[in-house]
Amino acid sequence: MIPRVATALLLAVVCACGPRSAPAQVSPAGTDSTSADELPVGRGQLSQDHITVRLRSGETLDIRVLPLDERVMRLLANDAYASLRALTNAHGRRIDSIAASRGVRQPGLALVSFFGLAPSTRFDPEVLTLSLRNRSYRPIGIIPLTATFSSQQLDAGGSASGLIIYEERLPVTEPFTVSYLDAVSDEWERRLPRLETERGRILGTVRDARPAGGR
Repeated sequence: MIPRVATALLLAVVCACGPRSAPAQVSPAGTDSTSADELPVGRGQLSQDHITVRLRSGETLDIRVLPLDERVMRLLANDAYASLRALTNAHGRRIDSIAASRGVRQPGLALVSFFGLAPSTRFDPEVLTLSLRNRSYRPIGIIPLTATFSSQQLDAGGSASGLIIYEERLPVTEPFTVSYLDAVSDEWERRLPRLETERGRILGTVRDARPAGGR
């Protein structure tokens, strides 16, 4: 049931934020068209679950981490892509401001949700890190999307979501791990083959759509 709650929560957040435009100087997802391998929007067939990492901290907390990076967002079905893009657009100026204050030109961004499994469950988004080859990606800023994200406490069945801004683009094309205190997940490595298959399928449709003899 938790993934359905997460989807409903995300849709509620996007609707509340509204379709404002992000500033042009820095992409909210820290990417541009070339870093997204020139994948077109609207050709993907994956769901948000395909790019979400899950981990559990003890018996009290479930965590969902969804990288907001065009290189994987463009693999999603159009509705899923549009909802995530609307979310990053709505908070674009604040993302830019946080990144600029830390001297970061291409920040990484993730949508993170915490789910309480027991009463009075505390959580701390600051300790959620990504790691690749002994390199840790640590948060440089947080944008709460729900009031419970700021309070950092959940009741059983409660949830909280927010955007976590990292010091550089997330390594979504490589097998990174996600850590929260003593909980570690290498789920992204198992997801990569499916993501690469979808990337190849989309690029194949682009090639097939080109006129004969075209470039």
